[in-house]
Amino acid sequence: MTDDAERNALAAWVREYSDAFGHAFHAGDPTLMRPYCHVPALAIGGGAARLIATEAESDARWAAAHAGLPDDYDHSVLHTVDVTFTGADAAFVTVNCGRYTTAGEEYVNFDASYVVARTNDGWRITVWIGHR
Repeated sequence: MTDDAERNALAAWVREYSDAFGHAFHAGDPTLMRPYCHVPALAIGGGAARLIATEAESDARWAAAHAGLPDDYDHSVLHTVDVTFTGADAAFVTVNCGRYTTAGEEYVNFDASYVVARTNDGWRITVWIGHR
């Protein structure tokens, strides 16, 4: 693949991850996020860094994220996805995300960054960085 093709493929995977977040919320099943998450991983945001050492901790992280959504949450949209490869098997990704209600209103817009690594099972997010 060319650099642009790899960048576009990884950006599409990040968009798939965002869609999976909404699907996992509506299904009530945080384990649906597992194909996108590396364990161990690091979550940085809200003035704290948190190590996620097990799949159970990863599931709990997603359950907590879903619990923070309003009842009328419908879906998320990644308005932008920027990919910078830092090596053949690693990249830094920044996104701008909007979350929408069932009425179609964007109720929150935020930026986030991810460090992703290519594993034997495909790309996995190793670090989440929330920007507010």
